Amino acid sequence: MANYEYKVLHGSPTGSLLFPWAPQALRDEIGRGSFEKKLNKLAEDGWELVSTSTNSVGTLFFMGTYATAFLRREKVSDLED
Repeated sequence: MANYEYKVLHGSPTGSLLFPWAPQALRDEIGRGSFEKKLNKLAEDGWELVSTSTNSVGTLFFMGTYATAFLRREKVSDLED
């Protein structure tokens, strides 16, 4: 039976609108398309998307959407040769 390790990724699925002079590192972390970039990077590292969910949070004057993604990959055992 395979053993798995799990990871939970959460954040805004669309990212945040940033000023044009924002550093690239900040754009990659919270900018437009950052959630998708993070998922793609994790997929390259062997993570498999298991489930996703979105929900709306906020108040009367501000509403935002947040996504939660559950990922897994097969755990590498130190006992394997």
